[in-house]
Amino acid sequence: MAVIVLGSIYAFSFATVAAMSQPSAADRAADNDINQEAKPTRSTTMGPVCWAAILESISEIGKRCIQEESPAFRAALDEDIARLDAKFLANGWTPDGLERFKVQMGERDRPFAELCSNKDALAFYQGLTKSLPADIHETTNEMLARPGRPEWGTCL
Repeated sequence: MAVIVLGSIYAFSFATVAAMSQPSAADRAADNDINQEAKPTRSTTMGPVCWAAILESISEIGKRCIQEESPAFRAALDEDIARLDAKFLANGWTPDGLERFKVQMGERDRPFAELCSNKDALAFYQGLTKSLPADIHETTNEMLARPGRPEWGTCL
């Protein structure tokens, strides 16, 4: 399993992440040539591991730093994280490896004061909360639809 540090992840807004999951012009043109019955999965450069890292990071910020978190937003995060976890475990990740990933990406070892005073992290969290749970689910569904072992793809 590849391990990276997402130190600059917070410099991006959800709009940036959503744009990453949009198909390129070439992909859209190719999709127009495909029979509608085939229903191709939308192409994106972001991989499921990247999306899981983003969700894990946002989840920990919400749990540790946000006093009045939206119950609908929390439910969407928890549901999609659980779905991604299940895919990773079904495709070769070990429970210990998954837990190490979650600790690192969620910065669980980072002191409360340090994590919660990170203005970029809080702004990133606020940006993602402006999306609807359905938007979060849509991106997760796209990531889960990919066959094979989960990959990072192009990650922030």
